[in-house]
Amino acid sequence: MPFVVPTTALELGRSASEDGTGHGLPASCYRDPEFFDLEVERVLRPGWHAVARWDDLPEPGDYRTVDLFGERVLVLRDEKRKLRAFSGICLHRAYPFASGEGNAKRFVCPYHRWSYDLEGRLRAAPLMEGVPGFDRSACRLPEFPLEEWQGFVFVSTNRGAAPLAAQLGALDELLAPLELGSFVHAGVLDWDSPWNWKLMVENFIESYHHLGPHAESLAKTNPAKGTHALDVEGPCVVLENPSVEGADPFWVVQVFPTFLLAQVRGEFPLSSWFEMQIDRHDHFHLRIHLLLPEALAATPDVVAGAKEVLTRIHLEDIPMCEGIQKGMQSLSWKPGRLSRQEENLRRFHRYLSDALATPG
Repeated sequence: MPFVVPTTALELGRSASEDGTGHGLPASCYRDPEFFDLEVERVLRPGWHAVARWDDLPEPGDYRTVDLFGERVLVLRDEKRKLRAFSGICLHRAYPFASGEGNAKRFVCPYHRWSYDLEGRLRAAPLMEGVPGFDRSACRLPEFPLEEWQGFVFVSTNRGAAPLAAQLGALDELLAPLELGSFVHAGVLDWDSPWNWKLMVENFIESYHHLGPHAESLAKTNPAKGTHALDVEGPCVVLENPSVEGADPFWVVQVFPTFLLAQVRGEFPLSSWFEMQIDRHDHFHLRIHLLLPEALAATPDVVAGAKEVLTRIHLEDIPMCEGIQKGMQSLSWKPGRLSRQEENLRRFHRYLSDALATPG
C-alpha cells in the first residue's frame, strides 16, 4: 500500500479524536485516488446504501439496477411481492446481463442466452446439456442483504452487514409524525458532480454556510445561527434548521455512510433524498429525488415549486463544492478549525476514522 494512504488515515484519526471542535480533514482525503480505494474497501462497500423507494418497484417483476462500488446489483420485486437484491452478473462469463429499470419475468444474458428468474435461479443455459460438472438446478445468482426503512430500499454488498433498521429506532421516533414511509416519488433532478463525495456530505450536514452561498435564500428563512445538531442515537447525524418569518423548519439527516435526506416540516411536508452514485475519488452523479405525500405529489403547482426551490439551492451549492475540490490541490493549505456549527462534521469524521481502522 502506498505510503500516503496509511499516513492520511492516521491524520484523519488524529483530527477525528481532537478535543473541542477539531479541524477539517487533510486534503489528501479528498484528492487521493488510492485513499479513495481504501474508503471503498472499508467504508463504502461494507455499508448500507439506499437504492430505491418502495413505489419505484410496486409490482412483481419490477426491477432497478445500480452499480455499488464494483458490484452490479439487480433490485427486484419477486412473484411473492418480496423485494430482493441479486448480482446482475451472469454466472457463466461475467457479462452484466441487467441494466436500467423496468419489468420482466426473466432476465436473459445477451452473450450466451443464459436466463434467470425472479428468484435468482438459472432457468435456461443453451447447449449445456451433458457438460461434466454442470448442474443447472444448483446455479443461483448471489443475493445481497436488503432492508426497507421509512419507504427506502437499502442494500449492502456486505453479506455480514449488521441489520440497519434495528439501529435507527431513535431516528424512527423523530420521523414518526411525518409518516415518511408513505411518501411517493414526485420527480428527480440529475446533476453531474465533479468533486469528492465527502464534500457533498459535509456541505449537506452543516448549515453554517447559509451565511455565504445561501445568503439570499435559506439564510432568510432558516439562518445559520439557530441550527444545531440533535443527539440521536444510531449510525446517523441530524441537523435541526429552525425557521423565522413563518417559514417551515427542516431537518437534514445522514445515515452513514452515504444516505442524505432533507425533511421539511409544516403544512407542506416534503422530503428530498440526495442519491450519490459514486464512481471516483473526484466525481459522482447526484440524483435529487423529490418525495411528497400522495395528495401533494398529485398537485402540479406544489411539485413545480418544490423542484424550483431544490434547483435554486443546489445551484448555490455547486460552485462551493467545485471550488473546494480545486482548493484541495493546494500544497500550502492546512485544515482549519471547525466551528461549533459544524459538530456533525466531527461525528462523520469519527465514523470514517473508525471504519477505516477496521478491515472491510
